[in-house]
Amino acid sequence: MLSGTLCREAILELYPRLLLAVLCHLFWVIEQKIPKNMVVYRKVGGSGKTLDPTSCALEVVKLVFFAAAYDGVVVYADEHKCWDHLSSSKFYYRGIMDLTSGIVKNCDAVMLHRILNLAKTFLDSGDNHRKTLARAVYAQLLWHRSVAQTLGQDFVGNLIKWTKDPNLIMKEIGLRGISNLALHPSQSESVKSLFPSLRDFLKSEARVTVQAVKALRNIIYHGHGEEVKAMFCSISRHLRPLINDERDQVKITAVSALRHMLHRVNKFKPGYAIKKHLYSFLVPLLLSLEDNNTEVVKACGAALTEWTNVIGWSSFTQMFQHTTLSDHMQVLEETCNHLVNTCKIQLVGELLFQSFSFLKSSESFLRTAAVHFIALIAKKINLHSIHEDDVQLLRNALESLKNDPVESIQILVTTLLQNIEEYVNPEDSSTSIISTRFFRLCGRKARKRKRHLFKTVRQEGDNDTDRPRNWLLGPLNLLWNWCKGG
Repeated sequence: MLSGTLCREAILELYPRLLLAVLCHLFWVIEQKIPKNMVVYRKVGGSGKTLDPTSCALEVVKLVFFAAAYDGVVVYADEHKCWDHLSSSKFYYRGIMDLTSGIVKNCDAVMLHRILNLAKTFLDSGDNHRKTLARAVYAQLLWHRSVAQTLGQDFVGNLIKWTKDPNLIMKEIGLRGISNLALHPSQSESVKSLFPSLRDFLKSEARVTVQAVKALRNIIYHGHGEEVKAMFCSISRHLRPLINDERDQVKITAVSALRHMLHRVNKFKPGYAIKKHLYSFLVPLLLSLEDNNTEVVKACGAALTEWTNVIGWSSFTQMFQHTTLSDHMQVLEETCNHLVNTCKIQLVGELLFQSFSFLKSSESFLRTAAVHFIALIAKKINLHSIHEDDVQLLRNALESLKNDPVESIQILVTTLLQNIEEYVNPEDSSTSIISTRFFRLCGRKARKRKRHLFKTVRQEGDNDTDRPRNWLLGPLNLLWNWCKGG
């Protein structure tokens, strides 16, 4: 019946109701978990005829689009593997959102509004199938500008309510809708107010975290002026741990989002405060270049390329743009050289200290990458001129890996610790001996001339340097008291 050309006008008239009906039927079929190749009937003495109910239900969905001359929706669904999701009870709702994206791209605005109006009637349905279907369609229809600009609709209120639902699917659908709303200038103010609460979802289950990151990305990317920089600074410390998350989809999404945010931030002349936040992303991104997942490496290279544009490392833009897993060591070495040769010792120390946390990572490639980074910095920096307390802190951080479960890491750490001793106590130390004797003759210890590398040690050291001056306080107090008595 749907294949007939004469019924197109009737189908278009009933289209929204017919579409949601066949999609709801598909959901019901999937939930039954009916075995494939089920025998429908068998002739006496003959072989039986089999039927796959899910495939049949999917064919009906496709026929509804063909009958209404919306072939482009089917093509879009084929390209984005919507049918795989739609035939899975676990990912059915994602298939609906992807299919709705195809509808948004191929149907006119009038039809989209008709579908929206029908979906609204089932948003709080007591039937879970209808409710999930309606909310997924509703959230993704907001991708279209004319739908998002519909007057008299409480889009934000509905989406916030769904994000508070204990059901993870409803949270994800709500966040997807917020992400879509953020694309439209008319919704900028209402969505921007959600920014602080969206941060709370960054420590959630993977699919919820991914949608929250995308929503935050869209809010920043479509923001304006100083508010963009302020929002980026407020989110940076929450986004940074996701760069090295154990879940591939989370870290790829986070790195990609960072790239888009940096591109937007760069349009509003970021100052010192922004750049200070940006340096905290360098080590996480550099270490992730050793990830075995090529998609992660590609995403990190793209983010570092955008990072160089904002920081001003123009000579590194091309290198990061073409980074691959095979040349990551060369990239790491050149970056470390540049850090030591051009940046302040305090910044090098902060980045070195930041890398210590990766030595405790559960992922061996990150522990290995951290050791490589520390080794290159230790080689380039003059450790002989660094304060003993800072060098000891460096040793202590590495000592914890001497019994690492990965043998190659044990070897790397042992070699590095030996190298550190050579860097601190070079064989040809005649100059340092003369220097030491000179300072001793002057009544001062040579070690006071050494620089602090780490901020925590430097602060403690600063307090210590004040103590020798206390010997003056006694005589000064006596002199003051004598003057008062006179």
